[in-house]
Amino acid sequence: MKNLDWLQVLRSGRQTVQRCWRPMAGYMLTIWLVGLAILVPLTSWALYALAARSGEFVIGLNELLGWLQSPAGITYLLLAGSLTFLGMILQLAGLILIAKGDCDGVGLSLKEVLVRVLFEFPNLFYFCLIGFLVCLILLLPLAAGLGAVYLSMLTEHDINFYLSTHPPAWQWALTASAVWTLLWACGAGILILRWIYILPAWLDGHRPLRRIFRVSWEATRGKLSQLLCVIGSCTVVWIIAKLVIEGGLFAAAGFLIKRLDGSVNGILYVISAYLVITVLAEVIIIFFGLVWISAVLAICYRRHTQSTGLTEPVRAVAESERLPSISGHRLQPRFFLLLFGALLLISGAVNAWLLRQRPPDVTPLVIAHRAGALYAPENSLAALETAYRQGADYAEIDVQRTLDGVVVVVHDADLMKVAGDPRRIGQSTFADISEVDIGRSFGPEFTGERLTRLSDFLAKAKGRIKLMIELKYYGEDPLLAAETIRLVREHGMEEEVAIMSLNLKGVRQAQRLDAILRVGYLSSVDVGNLARLNVNFLALAAGKTTQDLITAARERGQSVYAWTVNDREMMLDMIELGTDGLITDNPALANDVIAQVMDLLPVERLLLRFRHFWNLFDERITAPVAPEE
Repeated sequence: MKNLDWLQVLRSGRQTVQRCWRPMAGYMLTIWLVGLAILVPLTSWALYALAARSGEFVIGLNELLGWLQSPAGITYLLLAGSLTFLGMILQLAGLILIAKGDCDGVGLSLKEVLVRVLFEFPNLFYFCLIGFLVCLILLLPLAAGLGAVYLSMLTEHDINFYLSTHPPAWQWALTASAVWTLLWACGAGILILRWIYILPAWLDGHRPLRRIFRVSWEATRGKLSQLLCVIGSCTVVWIIAKLVIEGGLFAAAGFLIKRLDGSVNGILYVISAYLVITVLAEVIIIFFGLVWISAVLAICYRRHTQSTGLTEPVRAVAESERLPSISGHRLQPRFFLLLFGALLLISGAVNAWLLRQRPPDVTPLVIAHRAGALYAPENSLAALETAYRQGADYAEIDVQRTLDGVVVVVHDADLMKVAGDPRRIGQSTFADISEVDIGRSFGPEFTGERLTRLSDFLAKAKGRIKLMIELKYYGEDPLLAAETIRLVREHGMEEEVAIMSLNLKGVRQAQRLDAILRVGYLSSVDVGNLARLNVNFLALAAGKTTQDLITAARERGQSVYAWTVNDREMMLDMIELGTDGLITDNPALANDVIAQVMDLLPVERLLLRFRHFWNLFDERITAPVAPEE
């Protein structure tokens, strides 16, 4: 292929799509349906088996890392990765077969392609298994380099110190990580381009596996710049088309909404139509982008392998022998009328469904994160007092034990972030660290604020504000839960305290020790069905909080709290999802947002979900679109 021939390749790819889009569309639809019917349930079953093996429905981060190092965990990782890889390869395999058939003048029907892929399924799964292993091997240098940076630069103190204060070591680590990632990306990118033909070669019948790597390597020798131009051009055109179409739809919907002069029913209908058309456009854009890239890849493969003698030349096919193209057919006006009518009906159905929705009948609790870390030093008595004055329902605090067994309120493993002191909590006695000033670095008005025992927090909070205590485990501490619960009982605050932890063993220990206390699981990175955990509540990262998870938890009588929710927009999102509590550094803002939302009418609450789209509400939610009489 000559240096400037890549433009012709793009045109040839477009012509192939015009001729073959029908069987390609049928194949993609079939694969998507098969994926939903088989691959998704199979993956869910594997995850359930993983959780059942651990004796829990959820495996937390520490347990997960340990399990993945076992033979069963490695087997699961390979199986899950291969199945995920298989879903992508199945889509590409059929599209490439159809495109290669067009290049060779053989018009493959949908049935022929499905039979061919079904016949090749065992080989394709083996291909995906090897491909996933190759990907893992490619990732090893990246992981090793980033791990070396972390171990050499970021392990002297607790990671939260580096994340919050950004010392020079953090900047050097970021720079080193960026350089290493860039070098790795260049090397990996070159390898991927040299191996870009392994799937077409496999579908061409080249065996064994090592031969397809050699075929791809030889076919791409000296042609990397051409391939980069071709694949890059396809991707750029795809992205531009997506942005133009979606931007045009968004602008058109915004124009119509402005002309409706506050009509809620009209706005909802426009929103419904916009959602339906956007989803349809997204599917069409993804489909044609994927089939175009597949067609271009098949054309490049055929030309490069023929030019290097790796495959036999194919007889030139006269244009009259090819499959008919859609370019010569004009769509009848009634087609557009039918399409427009279908869109109106679907939009009406979506509009009716939206109108039947009711906002969550939940007023979320306000939970001051680390006792309210925005206005006072985190986990301090000063923060607790501020949280109380701002009307927080709970103050969330972190506890761990000192070397001499005193339960203290502190988040990190050391005191670097709050006081610039490198001493670690678990390696120091309370007497050693009790005089450390944790307030001066926050602000001069807090100079003299000291590290506090849990017993002092309990005494200060009793009868004023409830406490949500997170058990912090830096290594093993079998006595932390027991000592914490002993102090809670000693102060008679079992009805005013909830306990949670990232450590599932700590959660279970707390449940065994006291059946009265509300105990929850704090989720960070987990595998399994969180809603099936036998706990009173779940504390989820805001990004992991979904409507389905909240619904499932509520059916089991569990509350769901979202963390850490600090800005107005995220608070609105969590309120509209129906979360039972907002864990936030800013209780005052949370109370303000909740009060404003609860004052809205149900239909205004519905429009609030689309506030990001066309500025239906102002920044403080004080000027919602006026409802119709």
